Amino acid sequence: MRYRFAVPLIVAAAAIGGTATAQQTLDPETLAKVREGEVAELDTPSITKYGEIQGRFDVKIKRQDGAGSPDGTTPRTVRFMANCREGTMVVAAVGLFDPSGQLAKTMVSPPGAIDPAKPEKGTQEAKWLQTVCMF
Repeated sequence: MRYRFAVPLIVAAAAIGGTATAQQTLDPETLAKVREGEVAELDTPSITKYGEIQGRFDVKIKRQDGAGSPDGTTPRTVRFMANCREGTMVVAAVGLFDPSGQLAKTMVSPPGAIDPAKPEKGTQEAKWLQTVCMF
């Protein structure tokens, strides 16, 4: 009788553990990158300015076809902090969503964990930064 419950429990734990291990290798900086087959869109209502120098904004990333990506990541929202004086931006947090659209996991990047980067001219990131700094 004990084995009837123990075997399915062990199998379920192994499946859950395998999924958790795969997701743990993904950090906020990696998840902030737009991959092939994905589209990113600046969430304009999320733009918040703190004086003339700093700002915060969200970018929504999803598959072009609307499905989850083949490597297991799901649609996500990336929160960036911008420094308009220096022209840099840094990933602050990433929210992962399940197929039904519910928030499944939030990963926060502690201050100083990721160095601010200056986006290359003409890139999508540079356009986001310019839009945020114009507010």
